[in-house]
Amino acid sequence: MKVVDSSVWLEFVSDGPHAEACGAHLADLAEVVTPTGVLFEVYRALRRDDREPAAMRTVAEMEYTRFVPVDHTIAIVAADASIDHGLAAVDAIIYATARLQRAELVTLDTDFRGLPGVTLIGSEG
Repeated sequence: MKVVDSSVWLEFVSDGPHAEACGAHLADLAEVVTPTGVLFEVYRALRRDDREPAAMRTVAEMEYTRFVPVDHTIAIVAADASIDHGLAAVDAIIYATARLQRAELVTLDTDFRGLPGVTLIGSEG
């Protein structure tokens, strides 16, 4: 199982320079766990950029993954991760979800660099 971060979805949808590597992590959506924070960030970013059709297509693709809503355990683990690792709130929720689901977190976001259980695409990690 893996948690695919917002940055990976957005890179893939936008056909960015790391889209092929990102796509490899989205090849089997049944193996992807999606924190609700990822849904929020992806949908918001695409809508903000006036890309509503892409936002709707991406949300439809995410429906093939397993959504994990924020509960009290994720909130507490995320708060600790935010304090301990200096993560922003949504990043901490995404990271906590990955840790609690025993899933690898796949990201392009260097804010996660060096954290256990993180695969950083496009960087030495």
